Amino acid sequence: MLSIERAHAAIVACCASPEALDTLPTHPETHTCRVAPDELLLVTPPALLEDTERRAAAHFAVADPAALVLDQSDGWSAFTLRGDEADAVFARLSAVPLPARRPAFVQGAVAGGSAKIIALDDCIHLLVPSTLRHHLAARLQDACASRP
Repeated sequence: MLSIERAHAAIVACCASPEALDTLPTHPETHTCRVAPDELLLVTPPALLEDTERRAAAHFAVADPAALVLDQSDGWSAFTLRGDEADAVFARLSAVPLPARRPAFVQGAVAGGSAKIIALDDCIHLLVPSTLRHHLAARLQDACASRP
């Protein structure tokens, strides 16, 4: 059974040297998404936002004092696809190949817009800029309506 739900996530952007990013410790419930050699997003439950920011800032105070740590949660919207048909629905919206080995992070166009994709064994999280929230929601509804 397919389930598509609006998810709530805290997103912390970290801009630092690649070496400092490579050594950043994270919480087990936090997904580390490397978006560029010198930038990563920490995607975590909202309840862990303050702790995630604090830990990142403490790490970078030593590893790269010029680093930038920013809460960007308001700039992103998240959706979660669950169930046996999640991969098939995703494929209707994007040509981005999902890795068979999970957890995995990829980025690319979904429903015509830029997205970050966290593929887990039991679900797919889609992160899009907040300005695309309504567009993606409509496209997800269309993709589900056209399922065989």
